[in-house]
Amino acid sequence: MNTHRKNSVILPFQENSVPMPGIGPVARETYSLSPRSPSHERNISILDNTITTIQLIKNVVPSQTVSGILSSITGILNIIMNTIENQDDFQELVEQCQMTGLVVWRATSATPQHQLDGTIHRALTNLTSSVDGILEAVKAKTEKNVVSKAFHATIDRNTINKWKNELIRFLTLFNIEVNIATNISMNLKLDELLSMFQEHSITTTSHSQMDAIEEADVLPTWPRVFVGRSELVQSATDALLKSHHVALIGPGGIGKSSVARAVLNDDTIVSKFQARRYFVRFDDMDVTQVNLKTFLDHIARALGFATPVNAYNLITKTLSTAETLLVLDNAETFLDATMDAGRIADAIDGFGARPNVTILLTTRTTVLPPNLEWVRLRVPPLEESAACEAFQAYYPSIEISVLIKLLSAVDFHPLSINLLAQAAVQNEWSPQDLITAWDHQCATLLEAGDGKSQSLAVTIETSLNSPSFLKLGETVHHLLQIIAFLPQGISKTHLTAIFPGVSNIKTCADALCRQSLAYLNGDFITLLAPIRLYM
Repeated sequence: MNTHRKNSVILPFQENSVPMPGIGPVARETYSLSPRSPSHERNISILDNTITTIQLIKNVVPSQTVSGILSSITGILNIIMNTIENQDDFQELVEQCQMTGLVVWRATSATPQHQLDGTIHRALTNLTSSVDGILEAVKAKTEKNVVSKAFHATIDRNTINKWKNELIRFLTLFNIEVNIATNISMNLKLDELLSMFQEHSITTTSHSQMDAIEEADVLPTWPRVFVGRSELVQSATDALLKSHHVALIGPGGIGKSSVARAVLNDDTIVSKFQARRYFVRFDDMDVTQVNLKTFLDHIARALGFATPVNAYNLITKTLSTAETLLVLDNAETFLDATMDAGRIADAIDGFGARPNVTILLTTRTTVLPPNLEWVRLRVPPLEESAACEAFQAYYPSIEISVLIKLLSAVDFHPLSINLLAQAAVQNEWSPQDLITAWDHQCATLLEAGDGKSQSLAVTIETSLNSPSFLKLGETVHHLLQIIAFLPQGISKTHLTAIFPGVSNIKTCADALCRQSLAYLNGDFITLLAPIRLYM
């Protein structure tokens, strides 16, 4: 197994991820994915993780001197994070800062208290001088820019290397003194030290939070009305039983969550995973407020933990104890998050890399965590007969020929079918009343409430307000409106000819398909009828 960067706090990935064919009226798609190279975003993630690690170490070390060293390291890292322009050049120095924090934790946590006052204290004092000196030098370099009214400082690589080498030299001397005084082996690599600290954190967190452990979330039951999806459920179940990660992909209201609930309660899935089945809902989260912490806290609570200090480690340890199925519902909420989308994808990669963890996602977006192999299953509209059966489960007294005409007008879209049936039932309409209401106020009938499961508008607006859409500006909305007025849709081949002055028109069209608001029918980009009606 590889990692994105040697000796970095980055989660593992699997190479050569190739999606498997979907089902329904969608052509087979094959993608060749290669591991991402280190990028600025990833370097910032490493820096942020390092700051978090140093803070966790500071919380457990027994010595005020060590706490002072860690405070100075945090000061250096915060300046790099908030004030430095060329942050990528500091990678190796950031690594050494993390190494220093872990080394002093290792030295002091394994040393009797009386020895901390002798040789170890002298070694810590020398290390303190080195770290404080680097902190003052970094401050001095950046303060010059503040005086000159430059908001970010750029520091040359020679100076950065000088600081890094100085820290390495003092850390080497520290290791030698600790080894002589205590006979504790300090000749460990960064990843070995990090693994030791994480194990310590898991143990400490587990003991300190025993009183905070609650019951895991109650699993959802089999959907009350569920027809026409047996082949899809079977495909997902077969893949999960073979330990393949599965993504159920489709537009809002197409029935992805219902399929996931059916899979979760399938007899063969229950037999394999038993009580190790977890269903985590993300439909109650605002995509603009999602970050790595809220994502992990959401999963931790579903597993029965009340906001743990080290959520990632605790979740990983919990999931790794036996064969586990983790269902992440409405995954577009965090896959397209405004903040930390890359770090969240890394966390999912980390969970999925565990040999006994299998993940099932429901999502509107086709953009999945890239370093796992996914079975992608498209969730299509219902077949005609299944659509009629779903409607008649609520409202049986209507002729099939009339019903087919009505439901075909919404392209047999499951949420729209449910909303129409509920409108007929709650208003005590006759079949003729329902047809008349549809002819005069079709869009209104698809608005029964405020939630995504009660309103077509809410579920469509959720997609339109996603961060990836907002980045594209008004062009993507205008394109969607134009497609909505063309029954056949618009030719993808002729997009640039139709919109000669719009440079990003193909990007906008791809985004519509990527978020499942539009789909390709041959060469034409078109919409499901409910989305066309709304637009």
